[in-house]
Amino acid sequence: MVKERVTADEISKAREIHLIDYLEAKGEPIINQGKFYRHQEHDSLVFKDNMYYWNSRQEKGAGAISFAMSYYNLSFPQAVNDVNGVEYKENAREVREQKEQKKANEPFVYPTFLEVKDQTAIKKYLVSERKIDPRVVDWLFKKDLLVQDKKNNAVFKWRDKGGKGDVVGADRQGTTRMENKKGTFKQIMPNGKEHSGFTIDVGNPNKIIAFESPIDLLSYWSIRQQEVKDARMVSMNGVKPKTIAQAHLEAAQEGYRIEKWVLAVDNDQGGLNFIEKMKTLVNEDILEVDIPDIKDSDWNDQLKKQVANKSESRYEFVSSQNKIQSSTALER
Repeated sequence: MVKERVTADEISKAREIHLIDYLEAKGEPIINQGKFYRHQEHDSLVFKDNMYYWNSRQEKGAGAISFAMSYYNLSFPQAVNDVNGVEYKENAREVREQKEQKKANEPFVYPTFLEVKDQTAIKKYLVSERKIDPRVVDWLFKKDLLVQDKKNNAVFKWRDKGGKGDVVGADRQGTTRMENKKGTFKQIMPNGKEHSGFTIDVGNPNKIIAFESPIDLLSYWSIRQQEVKDARMVSMNGVKPKTIAQAHLEAAQEGYRIEKWVLAVDNDQGGLNFIEKMKTLVNEDILEVDIPDIKDSDWNDQLKKQVANKSESRYEFVSSQNKIQSSTALER
């Protein structure tokens, strides 16, 4: 039976537990990405120092108690008891801090050995399930921006210079749902270039188009292929103003004159809050907003709906043609 009250000593003890130590003891799937940790099932949920930030929900907090109350929906006494009741490894904090320091100092090294020549799994996932235009997928293969790894994950390579330079980081996107877990595997490879992301140039960029994920970027491009011109498209891996700012700076250093920042984020509360935040950070004249038409959706939702509508229209057209042919045959 859970105690309904906790003592000051119990509260003090729970507050001494570091959030990362608590998460690891609970078995949460978190991964160290240099200066911060990321939850592998919820890629917008990140942890830095003793803080957590759930960007898609615009939530943040400090410490294990606060996180337990929010994430596990516990009362304050329940959270205190849960934090104190978990079994921790001896010297957990010292071991973690040593690992973090070592990891943060390591340069990014792209693991070429994980790549395979087969493209079947990621083609099926991106084209059949996510409805990305197959021409876009083939172009990514040709430019060595997309590969399949040994576990059938799609690997989106972060190349600098608008997707034409060196590999400075990478996203891994699972192609199958994880057993007993929601969603697919997601990972940002550790020690990638700070404030960077998956990037593609179309023409000679005079604007930055910012997305929340590589899948959103490819979905938008599939929808707007004829309209996307002279743009540097970049995935922020969430909603990160510094990623847009760095993309602008690097484009300028390469000789491009950037005149617009297009915020192509999700049409949900997190995306709308980000748009309002950006209006307070930069001159609104540089900003342009381009979000999906469907409320509480992202660009992949929009793409899948568009493909479904086209398929339905095609079916109705074929059905009507068959009826006309049948009617004509009867008249004869």
